[in-house]
Amino acid sequence: MKKMMLLFLMISALAVSYAFSYPLDKILLKNFNTTMTLAKYEQKDAIVIFSDPGCFYCKKLKSETLTDKIVQEIIANNFVVAEIYPTDEKATFEGKTYSYRDLFVGFDVKGTPTIIFFTSNGEPITYVPGYVDAKNFAMILRYIATKQYIKKVNFKDYLKTNDTFVGTPTILEISKEIAAYILSQDPLSTSDVKPAKDKFLKYVINDKYALQTAEKMKDEGFYNIFVVKEK
Repeated sequence: MKKMMLLFLMISALAVSYAFSYPLDKILLKNFNTTMTLAKYEQKDAIVIFSDPGCFYCKKLKSETLTDKIVQEIIANNFVVAEIYPTDEKATFEGKTYSYRDLFVGFDVKGTPTIIFFTSNGEPITYVPGYVDAKNFAMILRYIATKQYIKKVNFKDYLKTNDTFVGTPTILEISKEIAAYILSQDPLSTSDVKPAKDKFLKYVINDKYALQTAEKMKDEGFYNIFVVKEK
């Protein structure tokens, strides 16, 4: 497995307010392979939270950080997220099959939660060990989503920018097969665009006016628009 750099973060224990938006099961998947496939198809980065059912801070991460409205909006627009436990369930990584337990060892997970970021092609980017509150996690997500690590921007310097990035409205053309997979596996996806109200859902459009509808939705500020290509 490829080595990853450790993203050194100055995480402060800030008191933050969080607002419930989506049910957690709409944001947090439970399958490694599904998450990686969706990330590839949707052209989003992936996040895998290495967790344990008895872990206090894993539960806190889910009940507080991942239910924060801003965190959920950034995730919906830029990431696909999974939580996995050290079980014998199988995963495919870099062309090889591993158990989830093997992944914990292979990625040198020493404690839970450990949050590992991957590109849409499944390449490890970095990892964050331990619990992170919503305010700081939102900034970590923005740092990764805007590719600051590629630009060699120091995270502590990035924090000073007070970036409010949530996402970029995007239209992505996909095949019918990919559309079917997204609709069946991504809880945030929908084919119901009449009327479309939630700008953070993932809309899959498949009709003769799909591109016109998509352009209109993009102009109105919808972030995730998938148009099924005609053969």
